[in-house]
Amino acid sequence: MAGRIVIVERNAFLRDCLQRSVDSYWPGEAAAFASLSELAQSPALDPSALVVLSTYSLSDEEAESELARLVAFDPPVRSMVLAKTDNLDEALAVIGAGANGYISMSAGFEVFAQAIRFVGAGGTYVPPQCLLSARQAATPATEQVAENGVTVRELKVIQGIRQGKPNKVIAYELNMCESTVKVHVRNIMKKLNARNRTEVAMKAGNLSLPAPRGEIGGRSPVLDGAVFGASFRRE
Repeated sequence: MAGRIVIVERNAFLRDCLQRSVDSYWPGEAAAFASLSELAQSPALDPSALVVLSTYSLSDEEAESELARLVAFDPPVRSMVLAKTDNLDEALAVIGAGANGYISMSAGFEVFAQAIRFVGAGGTYVPPQCLLSARQAATPATEQVAENGVTVRELKVIQGIRQGKPNKVIAYELNMCESTVKVHVRNIMKKLNARNRTEVAMKAGNLSLPAPRGEIGGRSPVLDGAVFGASFRRE
């Protein structure tokens, strides 16, 4: 397992409870901070640490910003997000952004402790219920990926961008958290080498997907103006 386990939670009472609970499993190995800024100034931050970022007291925008800062630490540390609820899109976005684990407050502490142990040992943890829902919702069509690596889910976000919709509206229409949409936008910009949303809309004009077996042509539904069906892909 990792060396010290570092809890980052803004709420003082919850922060203290989390630290005491972790310390009951691994005495002397838990530390707690109110923010990543505070942690960055502490010797508790070292490459062997496992940082658990609680987003319970944060807005979507704050959670996204803190996660981006956490995965950018130099030297890097292993990290896990403790979220409010089990949200499949959010879990995938968190892992895609570079975190090593995702768990929600709905998990029992025993599960939380085992997840810490697993992530600290080098694993990547996502709640089983998230993986189960992904398996149940997956369809062959959702396995399609454009040549540059843009996924079907990201194409849905691109469709909203091309229509001039803000992230909040895209999130509502796709049943995502706004922070999840922002993560997708950031990933899309990287994949398309775009500096802003305007360039995303322009460069997305060349995107295409391989046609499903038995069909001719692989034009992206985004470019054809088609409405996406409800589907899920493990990204």
